[in-house]
Amino acid sequence: MDLTKFDGQWPAAIASLLPQVVERDALLIWLQLYPLSVWTLAQSETDRADFERYYQLRGRYRLSEIADTSHSFLPGHRHWPAVKAALPNEPGDNLAALIRTIASGDPGKLAIAAVLVMTLRQAGPAFLTSGYQPPAERPKPGLWMRLTNRGLKVTMQDGNSFPILPGQHITTGAELDKRPYHESDERCYQGMGPIPVDCRSGSCGTCWVGILGGRELTDPVTDFEQKRMQYFGYWENPFHEKEAERPLIRLACQTIVRGSCDIVIPTWNGVLGTARQLRRSET
Repeated sequence: MDLTKFDGQWPAAIASLLPQVVERDALLIWLQLYPLSVWTLAQSETDRADFERYYQLRGRYRLSEIADTSHSFLPGHRHWPAVKAALPNEPGDNLAALIRTIASGDPGKLAIAAVLVMTLRQAGPAFLTSGYQPPAERPKPGLWMRLTNRGLKVTMQDGNSFPILPGQHITTGAELDKRPYHESDERCYQGMGPIPVDCRSGSCGTCWVGILGGRELTDPVTDFEQKRMQYFGYWENPFHEKEAERPLIRLACQTIVRGSCDIVIPTWNGVLGTARQLRRSET
């Protein structure tokens, strides 16, 4: 199925669907975590190791490696087998119409249907027959969570959470969570919490997160954070709301919270800003 013809339709298609999308913020976060531009950039490179070194890429940025799980933070993730089965043989010529067809008229499936099409565009069709079944529900909180999460907390996409105080940066609270996240994410350091970090000053860009819920309880983005996010290239896509006082995608070390919130920790990080890409093209 040739989906390249839709590459220029994505911004307009998503804009037309958003008024009906139940999981609006979750969809916009996912589209910013796995932009077509990064996949296109990777496809233009012949030496993957050199590409990853230059852009300081770490983690799983290729959807082909996580096609069935990248969207587990969407409530519509439970519909993944159904939307895969609803993919028509012919995509037609209108991206929004294709997404509506896959969703079978159900607003609760629009977001995951859009994810399916973008995943197919980047990962190819192999995952369509994977037989993956989403878990029936999130795991129940363990003893550590029950003992510590009695006040404000930051909840992650897997349902786990860590406590935080009003006025703290997200990474400050995360660092107190001593569970062994380094065993499941090589970017995490032992005893340093679930959010990968290589600094605490906005210099590295490792700690970017999506604010899935409660972003109204975060402090507005500062000029410094804005400049750093532009440098890292995390906002260089059509789904970033440029005028938002509290964007969906933030640096956790720069984001102060005033109440409980939900976050999505990306599966990768890198430095892919326009200036860096230009230098690459000139060498």
